[in-house]
Amino acid sequence: MFTPLNTDRLPSRFVESNGKTYLWFSGTDYLGMAFHPRLVQLLSENLNSLGSHFGSSRNNSLRISVYEEAEKELAKFTGADDALLVSSGMLAGFIVRSTLPTILAELHPQHQIREYEAPMLHPALRRLGSKNPTWLNWAASLADQIRGESQGIYHVLYSDSIGTPLTSGYDFKLLSQLPDTLLVVDDAHGLGVLGENGEGSYPLIRSNTQQELLLIASLNKAMGVPGGVILGSRKILHKIRNSAFFGGSSPIPPIYAYALTQLIREGIYRQSHQQLKELNTYFLNQLTSPSAFHYVENYPVYVSSDAGLFHHLLSQNILVSCFPYPTQQDPVLTRIVITAAHQPNDLDWLAECCNSYFA
Repeated sequence: MFTPLNTDRLPSRFVESNGKTYLWFSGTDYLGMAFHPRLVQLLSENLNSLGSHFGSSRNNSLRISVYEEAEKELAKFTGADDALLVSSGMLAGFIVRSTLPTILAELHPQHQIREYEAPMLHPALRRLGSKNPTWLNWAASLADQIRGESQGIYHVLYSDSIGTPLTSGYDFKLLSQLPDTLLVVDDAHGLGVLGENGEGSYPLIRSNTQQELLLIASLNKAMGVPGGVILGSRKILHKIRNSAFFGGSSPIPPIYAYALTQLIREGIYRQSHQQLKELNTYFLNQLTSPSAFHYVENYPVYVSSDAGLFHHLLSQNILVSCFPYPTQQDPVLTRIVITAAHQPNDLDWLAECCNSYFA
């Protein structure tokens, strides 16, 4: 087993550990926001007015307007009806999974609520576990089952937007036009990365399925903001907003809500997303054996079950991830991540090292 390296500095393109410098191709900072100069500027210029955190419930008698402004911009950016900010993607999943059965029972009193989970569903939403071996089998068989069900059942389908840790794409058209059905999708690895401008999976899934959709995501990945978001219809989000889980939780720091709003309005996320797409295409075109990886077109993550690749890259001063995920009982995977912070010459060296290993 590999002993993790330690560092006292946050990685960007590079990470330093034990006197050595490595190219860093890991993590989930897809848009390279950790050291983005505009985000750093927004945080430093507004710290005195917005503070480091807001120690209160958002349902308290004092409201800070930056939260509502950020939610409006997120809804507009993603194409959702409404948005609700919470302190993490994990909390977004916990709140949705904890409140949704009661909310849907109120909205659909004549229906029995029935829940289903896709394979490899993120722990934020997982409760039941799926026995299907693949997402494709799960979606196809479940769609047939729902279409054959009698009336009086409201179906809630939980899925990730893209396969992880083994990168794979999901065809949500299989879940198209199902009667009395709500899709709940975790887009933690899609928001900021998928879509024409990084808007994530919401508009694509909505257009492909014509289903009611509720989407959760971490903002602490591509968007560079320590928080989470719930996207969906106003009627459902209004009830979540008034729930004990939302009212009893602390919000994200207001300074990050403000920065999020400005980065959307200024088109920074769109610019970084375009840069990421170009870098990812550049890298993929240099791979001589792309079939050695699990990957999806226009998605900057390349996964191999070969742990030897990790050690080969490490010997060439390239650090990627290689650990069992999400638990210690799961398989060890080597995961390479391209970000908008990388430079073409970084990708030249990465591709050369991958090509030499799989030659």
